[in-house]
Amino acid sequence: MWGGLMVPVKREGGKVYLRCQRCGYEEEMKSSDAKSYVDKKSVEKKGAVIVESYEEKEPGEEEKELKEDYVKQLLDNLYETESEQEED
Repeated sequence: MWGGLMVPVKREGGKVYLRCQRCGYEEEMKSSDAKSYVDKKSVEKKGAVIVESYEEKEPGEEEKELKEDYVKQLLDNLYETESEQEED
């Protein structure tokens, strides 16, 4: 079965393997793969807390313009729908 999350697992001898959580398939983790795993975990008494790190970027001018156009179109459609309902 495809699509399972590959989770790092440490074995005897210090080698790290990636294991599929669905089927249990394992393969040795390459050093280039290690850069992909940036999640940090901390364990508390009641359970685990997972914090994902990511960079939040400011939207570019094009994205801002697209959003403004979308909102204008949405409001125009809403206004037209309300006007049609009042006529009926």
